[in-house]
Amino acid sequence: MTTHHKQHSLSFSNDSQIVELAKKYGTPLLVHDEDSYCRYAKSALSTPNAFGLTVRYAMKANSHRAILHIFDGMGIFVDASSYYEVKRAIAAGITPEKIKLTSQETLSPELVAELVSLGIVYNCTSLTQLRIFADLFSGSEKSISVRINPGLGSGHNNRTNTAGPAASFGIWHDYVPEVLDIAKQHSLKVTQIHTHVGSGSDWKIWQKASNLTLDIVRQLPDVEIVNLGGGFKIDRVNPRNSIDIQSVFQVIKESFEKLFEETGRKLHLEIEPGTYLAANSCLLLSRVIDIVDTGRHGHRFIKLDASMTELLRPMIYGAKHPIRLLGKGEDTTENYVVVGNCCESGDIFTPKESNPDEIDSVQLPKAEIGDYIVVMGSGAYGISMSAKNYNSHPICAEVMLRSDRSHVLITQRQRLEEIWERELPLESLPKTSQEEFHRRDAKAQNQ
Repeated sequence: MTTHHKQHSLSFSNDSQIVELAKKYGTPLLVHDEDSYCRYAKSALSTPNAFGLTVRYAMKANSHRAILHIFDGMGIFVDASSYYEVKRAIAAGITPEKIKLTSQETLSPELVAELVSLGIVYNCTSLTQLRIFADLFSGSEKSISVRINPGLGSGHNNRTNTAGPAASFGIWHDYVPEVLDIAKQHSLKVTQIHTHVGSGSDWKIWQKASNLTLDIVRQLPDVEIVNLGGGFKIDRVNPRNSIDIQSVFQVIKESFEKLFEETGRKLHLEIEPGTYLAANSCLLLSRVIDIVDTGRHGHRFIKLDASMTELLRPMIYGAKHPIRLLGKGEDTTENYVVVGNCCESGDIFTPKESNPDEIDSVQLPKAEIGDYIVVMGSGAYGISMSAKNYNSHPICAEVMLRSDRSHVLITQRQRLEEIWERELPLESLPKTSQEEFHRRDAKAQNQ
């Protein structure tokens, strides 16, 4: 007897409106929702805190200028992960003073000086970066911000763990005395500290790491701002497993209050969510282009016109995303493996959870070629981290549903010719004849 299940409901809009967008703009298509971005921003801004709060959007999650504009309008600052993201944020109209750069890149002194002169907060993530900063601004009384690896990390898998002894992110906590020595030698003060333990982390581990951060703060007497990073868990399939910001940060608030009672220091809290703000505010809309099977004891596959070129998370993380077949009702009766159209066996939307090497299936209504399917929760680390132009697929278009329920195109579909327009031809270079090639090859073999 077949068990009937229900499809996941769309987090915003409805089936018919999404189908109309597909008909107007084509697929694959990313559909964003302004109200959702605003709702998650409002939630983040309500994070419990003891002595003040700054929310920074981790723009690597999705760097589109439309999204940056929405969050900027809500009073959210920016966390950038590269020099290029800083430049992109500024180009989008973000005031430099609202941007903090925390980067694995070790920039040249000239670039560091350029950013600091603009008002960017430069967060030193290694002793090398710290020495460059200190040499540049020795005796200037500028404040120093440092990222510290507290010795404990957690993520939804090993690929998203950004702290602990196996992670290269931040200055190892045992080197805090050296941080203080560098600051003292150059008459500078460490006034900001930053830690980030991973994405989708276990909250008990995250809270423990936060307490380790406050222990480090006790060694840094001039710290005024404590940035506890992001990585707040969002379970796209089972929302009940997602973070409860109010309860989790109430514990952190109490820790800040306790430190104040002990030391008289009022620490300003910073957080930098990315996934939390963006993930469920966008969906990937695609069309069924084929349905195949591997026999009676095999699998049935739905092939989409979307692929790893729009969403790579399932392939590299084993990430699970809700999938919905549009316009076919709620009851699900069929099991399908949903795959992309790239010539790559890993191009799959239904992996085993946290195990991208194994396939899983999803229950859907009976599908037909030409049907439309959405992959939900695609707003964070989707198109921003995808395998763009793999198999020479053009980058997809993007649409924003506005608060008044109108819609606007925010990214044009890439023209195919744009993929190779930056490539330079060989016509202007000296040609090597086949005879010359064979002559050199024969000479090399005889040596």
